[in-house]
Amino acid sequence: MNTIHFDKISMFPREKEPISLGIPFVQGQLKQVADFGVKDAEQHVPVQLDVTGHWEDGSVKWLTAHFEADLPGNQAHDLTFACDGSIANPVSDQVVKITEKSEGVEIDTGVLQVVCAREGFDLFRRVMLNGNEVFGPGAFSGFGIVDNEGNRFETASIDQVEVIEGGPIRGVVELSGKHTGESGSLFDFRIVIEAWAGKPFLRVDYQFINREDSDSVDLSAIDLRFSANGTDVRTALGEGHYRTGVKEGDQERILNAEEIIFQAVEHVMEVFYGDFWADWCDGEKGVCITPFQAHQNFPKGLRVHEGGIDVGILPEGEGPIKVLQGVAKTHRLQFYFHDNRLSLDDVVIQSLQFQYADVGMLSEAWYRDSGVWENLFPENKCQIVEQGIINIADGRNQGLGMMHWGDGPDHGYTQQGRGKGELVWTNNEYDFPHAMFLLFAKTGERRFRDTGLVAAQHWVDVDFCHHSDDPLKMGGQPIHTAGHVTGGVTPSHEWTEGLLDFYHLTGKREAYEKAVSIADNMIAQLESPKFSKLGGFAARETGWAMRGLIAVYNETKEEKYLNACTKIAEQFLAWKNDLGAFLAPYTSHTQVRVPFMISIAVNALHRYYTATKDERIPGLIAEEMGDLLDHCVMPDGRFFYKELPSLHRRAGSSREMEALCHAYELSGEKRFLEQAFRMMETMVDRGISGSRGGKRIVKDMVGDTVLFDGAGPKTFASFYVPFMSAYKTLSDAGVMEKLK
Repeated sequence: MNTIHFDKISMFPREKEPISLGIPFVQGQLKQVADFGVKDAEQHVPVQLDVTGHWEDGSVKWLTAHFEADLPGNQAHDLTFACDGSIANPVSDQVVKITEKSEGVEIDTGVLQVVCAREGFDLFRRVMLNGNEVFGPGAFSGFGIVDNEGNRFETASIDQVEVIEGGPIRGVVELSGKHTGESGSLFDFRIVIEAWAGKPFLRVDYQFINREDSDSVDLSAIDLRFSANGTDVRTALGEGHYRTGVKEGDQERILNAEEIIFQAVEHVMEVFYGDFWADWCDGEKGVCITPFQAHQNFPKGLRVHEGGIDVGILPEGEGPIKVLQGVAKTHRLQFYFHDNRLSLDDVVIQSLQFQYADVGMLSEAWYRDSGVWENLFPENKCQIVEQGIINIADGRNQGLGMMHWGDGPDHGYTQQGRGKGELVWTNNEYDFPHAMFLLFAKTGERRFRDTGLVAAQHWVDVDFCHHSDDPLKMGGQPIHTAGHVTGGVTPSHEWTEGLLDFYHLTGKREAYEKAVSIADNMIAQLESPKFSKLGGFAARETGWAMRGLIAVYNETKEEKYLNACTKIAEQFLAWKNDLGAFLAPYTSHTQVRVPFMISIAVNALHRYYTATKDERIPGLIAEEMGDLLDHCVMPDGRFFYKELPSLHRRAGSSREMEALCHAYELSGEKRFLEQAFRMMETMVDRGISGSRGGKRIVKDMVGDTVLFDGAGPKTFASFYVPFMSAYKTLSDAGVMEKLK
């Protein structure tokens, strides 16, 4: 049996708590979905299954399992699962049903029935709870946006309705269209509604997408309104990051930078910051609306009064925010429907359960043995190194604010003036989410998983070009830049692995679509004249492209991605043959070796070799890394930055260590291993560490941020995967013992 572990969180028991869990499998381990089952002690648990990836033999590679778990209060809990048919998948007592109708779509959880209409769009046209209609037409507006000239545009009609998941445990419906108003239309939208069997709540993702022709649009407000009439109305608003402070009566609360800067929060904010909700209830019916991670995505506002609840996704008076062309943003809310028997204490509990949900986790051994990721799981661990890795991961900076949450700036880029006085955001450079997901798999510490999820969602929204007239920017990932997207797109700064991880861990289809789009963008970039001349660009340009393309090829098995990689490999072979090394242009009269860029290319070639077994690649890797050792190592044993006397400052990093270890594994030459170990010794002697600084408000071009200072996310992202690859090789070779 295999374990699904739940950390101790709530002091209260949770019955049938919604759980979604992405599970990887060894090739051939799960041949058919029907063989998978979940059990709590001796009780078999109904589970809804979705395959997100297959192995070459057709067996399941990744499976998303949706189920409802009974979790005890004040203690950790384990469930078990099997993939051999020994655990049955029973029929649930309650199921969720999605029914498409001429007027729209009906969602039925067994206790809650909601109709979402296509026209005259109310978010929920009719709401029935336990068989009684509690809210009718006009109670819930759609989402509205207001531009800086005061023009209002609403989600007034639905162009497309798609049932993503039809149950029986979880149902998901996607509604899409364009905000419209008296002055025309502005911004596309996607509304994703999630329902769970037997539950009286709906969870809603609202995403606006700027596909306008102008460079940017300033928004002054984004809102949703709930309106109702009733007698004996009870209203309340809750907020807090330690204990939830509840105030009854008509209340209004705004969360903005000036509020956040003075809140002494000690949580890892990707896991939990605090609670924020408004509740309206009369003598019979009620609803609590909770914006997810409102503090992190400030500004946010709630106003509750006898006539309903006003949700300020961007509260009036707190803007404007500048939405640059091609940018999207997703906000998540919970609508919890109830009657007057639900106390305000219970409102607090259910809202916190949404903000700080239970998460199922697998063991390090399960992730390691599945083989879905590179093997970065050393069995012989060095404690000094293990501690240092955690310190770097925890020492990164964070930017809070609607357009920044999930990203952090790079102080080096900013100080170089690349943002012309603005912060330069890293835009998930070096694939920060992939590194975080791998660290989570290694440690089992939830904060790394949640950090990866937040960063990946920001990537899907902000760090992806949803619209551009430039075909070489459209559908790509913009380079680190001011405002996240003011720069261009280049394959040396595009990644796909973290998005694919996000898809497999959550089942979020949009992440998969964005990864494929970025791969297609890379192919378009590589077909441009810039990449036709050997030595006319840096090795990392096509090296990073190869890595991203190989990941999408492994996912889709579409030949166009492999063909693009083969073309890059042929180019590297010719590059080596014609120039003797992967030389890159620098000044107008020089071509230089750049160890870290060459190492990026070598590490990508190793991934290509793993996927194709092209017999020419091992020799190429060994020869190129041998060339680096012959020409790029200074007398003190360290690599220089670039091959010019003016650039001989020392700069060896974990990227070179990974490449050296690949060369050692493929050639058996000890000099590669010895150089990697010397670099490891230097790192350990210097101290592998990171530290968090203070926090401050920064007036950013697209909206204020509260910046929790430290090294940018790039620091950990560029370090972790190559370092762990070298650490694993050195550990397996037995030389890490010398550091203990």
